[in-house]
Amino acid sequence: MREPFSAGELPLLYDGGVVMPPGPQWRCRLLPAPGVAGHPLSAAQRQHALALLQQLRPAGIPLAPPVPHPAGLCCHAAADADGRVQAYALLRADRSVEMVAVLPTGCWPPHAHAWWPGVYEIPLLQQITLLLPLAGALALPTPCSLQMTLLALQGSALIAKRQQGSERAYPLPAGVDRIELPVVRLDGGDAERKRALIQALDQVRRCAGADTATAFYL
Repeated sequence: MREPFSAGELPLLYDGGVVMPPGPQWRCRLLPAPGVAGHPLSAAQRQHALALLQQLRPAGIPLAPPVPHPAGLCCHAAADADGRVQAYALLRADRSVEMVAVLPTGCWPPHAHAWWPGVYEIPLLQQITLLLPLAGALALPTPCSLQMTLLALQGSALIAKRQQGSERAYPLPAGVDRIELPVVRLDGGDAERKRALIQALDQVRRCAGADTATAFYL
């Protein structure tokens, strides 16, 4: 059976792993139903999937056209002077999709590395309508799901609202370097899907002990 994407279909512009700057990361994987074989893709499906892949915006960051990567095909953000990229979307050989973004951090005394969950939450909610057609173009076995993880959190704090309405930085507990969020199935209706996403996203604020688990913009 032919692989869904062949490195020979694109010029070999990128043949190494993605190098990202240090800092907290958000990772989201679009996964097919486990243990179910997918159908071969047509040329039209491949092209449509690649076009949708480039439209993904991990943490709101635009991506370049796909290029070959050791694990599949990768759309990544523009590289900085050191060759590091802030975000990427990777289409793996098994047709799963991985989005990763380094979260911008700033000083919120006394915390030197504070970040705002809305940086990845808002673009994700806006792009659910893109992830569903992408899963369709890839002919992913259903029910598909989203698996989200926060990485490299050690020593950081997240920004969230207090009950009184003002914002503050909540440090992650000592020893917490990653947070695995509950898997979100995408086979329900719009309202059910959004509710499941919000419940999963809320776990990050709960872990940090924020006064309000659900952000106002959700």
